[in-house]
Amino acid sequence: MTPIERLLVLLKEEDVTGIFIRGASSIRYFTGFTGDDSLLYLDCSHKIIITDSRYTLQVKNEAPECTVIEHKGGFASEIVKWKLCGCFALDGDHFTFSEQSTLAVALPEVTWKNVNLAELRQVKTEEELKNITRAVEISDQAFIQLMPDIHEGVKEAQLAAKLEYNMRKLGSEKTAFATIVASGCRSALPHGLATEKVLAKGDFVTFDFGAVYNGYCSDITRTLVVGYAADWQKEIYSIVLQANLLGESILQAGVAGCQIDAQVRKFIADKGYGAYFGHGLGHGVGLDIHEQPVLSARNIDKLLPINSVVTVEPGIYIPGKGGVRIEDTVVVTKEGCRVLTTVPKQLQEIS
Repeated sequence: MTPIERLLVLLKEEDVTGIFIRGASSIRYFTGFTGDDSLLYLDCSHKIIITDSRYTLQVKNEAPECTVIEHKGGFASEIVKWKLCGCFALDGDHFTFSEQSTLAVALPEVTWKNVNLAELRQVKTEEELKNITRAVEISDQAFIQLMPDIHEGVKEAQLAAKLEYNMRKLGSEKTAFATIVASGCRSALPHGLATEKVLAKGDFVTFDFGAVYNGYCSDITRTLVVGYAADWQKEIYSIVLQANLLGESILQAGVAGCQIDAQVRKFIADKGYGAYFGHGLGHGVGLDIHEQPVLSARNIDKLLPINSVVTVEPGIYIPGKGGVRIEDTVVVTKEGCRVLTTVPKQLQEIS
């Protein structure tokens, strides 16, 4: 089924007449419109985008099948004219409290139901998989091109800037998220954004970054050593690499994300480093960098569907010393998973 067909089935299951969608990624998913600060209404016979004068022409170009309404006094000023009554849905996580309150006042004959569209978007179409694959190819190649620039004396921020330039040069629309370059003891920060710190001999250096192609994201993490790795660095790197490979070997459709996370977490704990792996094993990737499904203890009763895309990113982070994370983007299949990331994962010592 197409995304719209899946949505109409969901609306029927929820017993609502239509849905108001505020999330920009979901609006793009259902219509192709890439603008911001707009509202989409969908039911079995209408596709209406309410926006302001900045985006009316863009809607007509990108989503010609949609009716476009230009508002001048906010969304509610237009919706109230429809004189709706009955039960309607919101992707409520994307509406502010004041927006929901305004709609409630403007439409007193309407009852509202919150509908989460995250699960609807987790199964990727072939076109979506092509876009994600291309985004991964861009980020992979950008990092390979960066390798000669990684050396003692260069600043984290310089490497982040060059990496982002490489991705843009290769066709990325933007970065999927703020680029992480964390070296030395800062590599123990799972989300250590790049600073003016200078790389030094003996530093772990963690790079976590992603490209965007046709709106779809990639996510990759690699950790290197400047100079020669110490024994403790070789030890935890080997454990994280084995954990990454273990996760990818047991990942498959029909298994709960918590089960994959638990097995990898137990492996790291059995090696004596369980206290140093705090975050979930992975998350979905698509139009947003964090989507459903997730590989964590939170995903208890949801089974991984075929053609969902997730990351596998175990890590060990030792405060005051440093840390390692190795992350791939993979496609979930019936038989296992297909790893999209191609940058080598063996420990690299950069002279």
